Amino acid sequence: MRSGLARAAVGLAACTMIAAACNRAEETGAGGEQGGEAPQITIGAVSGSAANPAVQVMNDAMEERAEEVGVELLVETSEGVEEQIEKAEAMIAQGVDYLGLHPWDGEAVVPVVTNADAQGIKTVILIDGVPGVIEEGKALTFISGNEVEAAQEIGARVADQYPDAQVAIITGTPGNLSAENRTNGFKTGVEGSGVQIVAEGPANWARDEALRVAGDMINAHPDLDVIFANNDEMAFGALQAASEAGKEQIDIIGWNGTCVGLESLLNGDFVLEAVLPFDVFGSGLIDAAVDDSAGREVPPTIEPEVPVLTPEEAQAILDGEQEANDVLVSRLEEASAGQCE
Repeated sequence: MRSGLARAAVGLAACTMIAAACNRAEETGAGGEQGGEAPQITIGAVSGSAANPAVQVMNDAMEERAEEVGVELLVETSEGVEEQIEKAEAMIAQGVDYLGLHPWDGEAVVPVVTNADAQGIKTVILIDGVPGVIEEGKALTFISGNEVEAAQEIGARVADQYPDAQVAIITGTPGNLSAENRTNGFKTGVEGSGVQIVAEGPANWARDEALRVAGDMINAHPDLDVIFANNDEMAFGALQAASEAGKEQIDIIGWNGTCVGLESLLNGDFVLEAVLPFDVFGSGLIDAAVDDSAGREVPPTIEPEVPVLTPEEAQAILDGEQEANDVLVSRLEEASAGQCE
């Protein structure tokens, strides 16, 4: 399903992807400490589904960074907003000093953040926003990539390459900020073009749900050209649906840059991939907590770049023909070598 979407303009974005965050440990020492001992703090974190490879990358990075700087970390996954709230409240009751949340539903976890604040616990919001808590000073910081900008770039590339395309969008959980940003950013990117968005529906970030949703879309729109999925797992569901329908000509666009997602990009199964720095999101939680506990200023928003890559651009990075930071190169090398778990 490889198309001619290659364009060199993304090179700078790939090169600058979270460069400051990636080099932060070298500049400031472990956890921002200038050679001193790590503060005695406990950090709790409740992320999304354990079945999501991107979540595992983020959690692994949290654990690795916590071990590096010598702070205690309690990290849990969750399979829905109710379980997430229950686990977060349990961590608050345990008396953690900092709480990391990767929200299933931003509105639903506002009371959790409010409760944590009332207990003197500072919250770091990861990837998906929680309305009002940063502005009201109830949370320490929000760490997320500039997803609107990346989605707009994907939309613009689709409009350029497929001027009269029929496109379907598979979204994440309804009401989720990242799902809205990715979807609305894409729509902005195709505005004024001949691209027609003929179908849109949620699959709740899950591959099996996306298989069903994409199958229905393909049946309803037999001339479909492109499916844009809000994450890699749903992109794989769409890829399977297209194959089962005998519609291999439908181009699939993924999002996250998981190892298997990058592997599929390099293989040409995905024609575009937005690469989120999940490892830096995870380590960023630890760094923000350590910095705050040491009295250093933590900005209210930390927003790294989100590179958008074609198969050709990803291969050019591997071949040394296009610059990229060490983190992105390492992730592409792992995917290219078939080392995805």
